[in-house]
Amino acid sequence: MEKKHEITAKQLAFLDRFLKNHNFGSEDDKIELKDHIISDFEINGNGNLSQYLSEELSFIKKFIGNKLRAIHKSYRRKTIDEALSFFTSIKKLPITVAVFLIIYFLTMNLNGTILIVSFFISVLSFFIYSQFFLNIKKKDRKKLDRIEYLGQEMWLPYLMIMFPLGFLEDIVINKYFFTVYWFVAIAYSVAAIIVMKKEKAIIYEKYKHLLS
Repeated sequence: MEKKHEITAKQLAFLDRFLKNHNFGSEDDKIELKDHIISDFEINGNGNLSQYLSEELSFIKKFIGNKLRAIHKSYRRKTIDEALSFFTSIKKLPITVAVFLIIYFLTMNLNGTILIVSFFISVLSFFIYSQFFLNIKKKDRKKLDRIEYLGQEMWLPYLMIMFPLGFLEDIVINKYFFTVYWFVAIAYSVAAIIVMKKEKAIIYEKYKHLLS
């Protein structure tokens, strides 16, 4: 479509300050959002950028919110797919079965307290590794929402070990159920870490100009 207006250098500077002051997402969000605003303003705006931004404020907030939800949903879908691959991949299936049998053996042979402690330590160790040992810098998390949302799926298995002790003592009584419960927590943790590593490599390569 034909442009009605050409955004000026002064307006660009104003737009940069506006996006910074309102803290609309991370650096990659702002770049994408800025491109969209400029394009729409030049085609549909009346030349008054301040008025345009005021009128489009709700859209801008929705734009960022939708993007964050899409990123989170994408990571969850990839984590679930990775976890399912433990059962569908010929290469991974023997390891999956071996891990399940180990958990089953421990569940059947350890007493209640030691069993709960073993469950807690095993799942928590994956959570700690994902949060502190994948070499993701704090400053990079602020620059990219894709990095900030890496590891969000690790909160599911973490929550599985944070139930009240009484709840865990109750489910330990049913050895078969607890075996599955423990196995799901481990499998989902491993799947989330695998996705984190894959996505981290892709992100750092694709957005290295923003992270340097």
